[in-house]
Formats: sequence, C-alpha cells, structure tokens
Amino acid sequence: MDVAQALLLAAAGFLAGFCNTVAGGGSTFTIPALEWFTGSPGMANATNRVAILLQNVSATGAYQTGRVIPWKQTLRACPAAIAGGAAGAYLAAIVDPGVMRVALSVAILFVALNAVLRKQARAPKLHGAWRDVAFFFAGFYAGFMQIGVGFVLLAILVGGLALELVPANGMKVVIVLAATVPALLIFGLKGQVNWTAGAVVAAGNVTGAWIAARLAIKKGAGWIRYVLVFAAVAAVVKLLVFPSVIAPNG
Repeated sequence: MDVAQALLLAAAGFLAGFCNTVAGGGSTFTIPALEWFTGSPGMANATNRVAILLQNVSATGAYQTGRVIPWKQTLRACPAAIAGGAAGAYLAAIVDPGVMRVALSVAILFVALNAVLRKQARAPKLHGAWRDVAFFFAGFYAGFMQIGVGFVLLAILVGGLALELVPANGMKVVIVLAATVPALLIFGLKGQVNWTAGAVVAAGNVTGAWIAARLAIKKGAGWIRYVLVFAAVAAVVKLLVFPSVIAPNG
C-alpha cells in the first residue's frame, strides 16, 4: 500500500465515520474505495467491518461522555441484533441483495423525510416481540451488507420507539457495534478480510465518528437532519444507480 492509497482509504473512512455516527450510508464511501483497493466486492464488504467495528467503539465512547445513550433499551435490543448479524453474515455469500436494496432505498427516503418533518415525539409503535423482530432484521442487514443500516435503525428507533435523534444515534452505534462483532468473526474465519486495508479505513472512521458524536451532543439534533438528508440522497443514488460494488459476493 502506498501513501496515496492510504490517504484515499483514510479519507473515505473519515467521511463514512462522520455520516454513520449521525445518520447512515457512510459505507457508500468506503465500499467503493475498498473494492478499488482489493479488487473484490466480497472482500470490500467483509473488510469494511473492521472499520465499522472500531468506528462504533469510538462513537459509543463519545456518546457515553455526553450520557445520551438509553442503556436499558439498548441492552434489550442487542441480543436480537447480534443474532441477526451472525445470520446475515453467514448468508451473505448466497443471498441475492437485489430485493433488499430496493426496500432499503424506500426506508432511507422515509427516514430522511421523517427526520425533516417530525416536530415532536410520537407514541412508540413497536412493542414486545415485534421490537425484537425489528432489531433482528436490522442486525441481519448489518451482517449481510451493512451499507445504510443506520437508516434502518433510525426508522426503528425514531419511528418505532419514538426516540429523539441524539439518543437514537447513541443507541444506534451500540447496536451496530454488537451486530458487527459476529459478522466480522465469520468473515475473518472465511479469509475474506484484508486486515491492513481495514485498519487504514478504520483510522479515518474512528476520527470521523468521534468528531460527529461530539458535535451531536454539543449542537443537538437540528443540524443532524441536514446530514441525514444528504447521506440519504447519496445512499439511494449509490444503491440504485451504482449497485454493483456493494454486492456481497466477490
């Protein structure tokens, strides 16, 4: 890896870490960069989990310093997300992501509009087993393809559990962290992870995630809505217009 390659991967990681921490869709930056470096969409998809793991460790620490993570609800959600993450990673090599890509695009636009138009918290819509099913699905998608999972979780946390954007983002990064652990383990055991490239991207992710989380705590939810809309539009364009580089198969 030369200096130019390292700088490109780190820059993509920074943008991804920033967007993922307050919205989602950050992997639209890192997956193409990793595919360019590794030459394999499958390896790019797997290697991206190194950065995602460390990014969410960083973001969790930053959100925790502001004491905005609703830990009781978060810990309640993690087992289902972990199970989903393991299942999604295991099936990543054989499941066609086409249908999920279209469904995700609809969800992304819904969350972006909801974040912009929403004036006050609504009554929670997800209870009991349905909440667990929702978090399993989010974990499954995180393990399967990852890109845009932040939008899926914000749909659940903001639309389904009526959380405000700042605590929702705090809860989101912990759930993604939990779901990424089994996914990275499975991909690593399959030999699909380029650890060097993953570490370089992760350096950028960690920095972007920390800065974004501190800004979210300091400035509140208002500016997050604009980042959310920007990331949503970029993610939809990437998913529907340039889908080839995010396919799990190499």
